[in-house]
Amino acid sequence: MSLISIGLSGLTASSAAINTIGNNTANVDTAGYSRQQTMTVASASQNVGVGFIGTGTTLSDVRRIYNSYLDSQLQSSTALNSDATAFLGQASSTDTLLSDSSTGISTVLSTFFTQLQGVSTTATDSSARAQFLTTATALSARFNSISTQLAAQNSSINSQLTSLAGQVNTLSSSIAHLNQQITQASASGATPNSLLDARNESVRQLNVLVGAKVVSNNGSYDVYIGTGQSLVSGTTANTLSAGPGTSDATQYTLKVNYSQTSSDVTSVVTGGTIGGLLRYRSDVLTPAANELGRVALVVSDQVNSQLNQGIDSNGEFGSNLFNSIN
Repeated sequence: MSLISIGLSGLTASSAAINTIGNNTANVDTAGYSRQQTMTVASASQNVGVGFIGTGTTLSDVRRIYNSYLDSQLQSSTALNSDATAFLGQASSTDTLLSDSSTGISTVLSTFFTQLQGVSTTATDSSARAQFLTTATALSARFNSISTQLAAQNSSINSQLTSLAGQVNTLSSSIAHLNQQITQASASGATPNSLLDARNESVRQLNVLVGAKVVSNNGSYDVYIGTGQSLVSGTTANTLSAGPGTSDATQYTLKVNYSQTSSDVTSVVTGGTIGGLLRYRSDVLTPAANELGRVALVVSDQVNSQLNQGIDSNGEFGSNLFNSIN
C-alpha cells in the first residue's frame, strides 16, 4: 500500500463527507428529511513482518441521524395539535352563532317573554298584540335559522370526513408501498435513508389526519388507528371509508375495510383532524342541536297550552300560536 493510495482513501472519505454535508444543507427545508452523517473505519492493516501498517480509511456507512423516541413524540404531538385545531375551528363558529345577540336565541327569547307579559296586562291593545305576533314570528325564524346552520355544519363535517378518508387511503397506500421498497433495498445490507425519511413523513402526514400508532415489524411499519384497527400491515393497506350511519343517516360514520369484513371505528378514532371533527360533533354539535330542539318544543308547547285556555278578541277559544312540531 503506497502513501498515494492511503491519501486517496482519505480524499475519497472526505469527499463523501463534504457531499453529505452539502446534501444536508440543500435539504434543510425538506419536510421529513433526517440529517445524514458519514461513518468511516480504518482499512485493513498490512503485515510487513515486523508489525502492521495502516492502509488508509474506508467509508463504511452514511448514517441517518434519527431518534425513534423523538419521532414517536412528534407523531403524537402532531395528532393532538390537529385534533385541537379542528375542534376549535368548529366550536368557535358555534359559540359565535349561539352567543351573539344578533344570531343567538337568548335575546329574541327574552324579548318574546317580555312582550308576552305586556300583552297579558293590555290584552285589548291591538298594537301591542300585533307587535307581539311580530316578535313571535321572529322567534320562530331564529329557531329555524339556528337549526339550519347547525344542520349545515353537520353536512360540512360529513363532506370533510369523506374527503379526509380519501387522503388517509392515499397515505396508507404510500406507506405500504414504501414498506415494500425499503424491504427490497435493505436486502443488500445498505440503509435506504431517503425511503425511510419518506415513510416517516407519510406517517406524520397521516397523523395530521387521524391519530395513528406505528409498530415496527422486521423493518416494515404496521399502522393502527382507534383501539388497534389495522390500517397498514406490511405491504397491505386497508381502506377507510365514510358513509351514512345505520342509526342516523344524517351523521356519517367511519369504517376500516378489510378484505372480507369491515369495522366501525367512529367511536374509537382519536387525534388528527378526523378525531377533532368527530369529537366536536359528539361533544358540541349534537348536544347543541338537541338542546335547541328541546327549548323550541317546550316553548311552543307551553305557550300554545296557555293560549288554548284563554279567549281571543272575538270571544272565541284561543288557538295555537306556533305550529305543532309533531
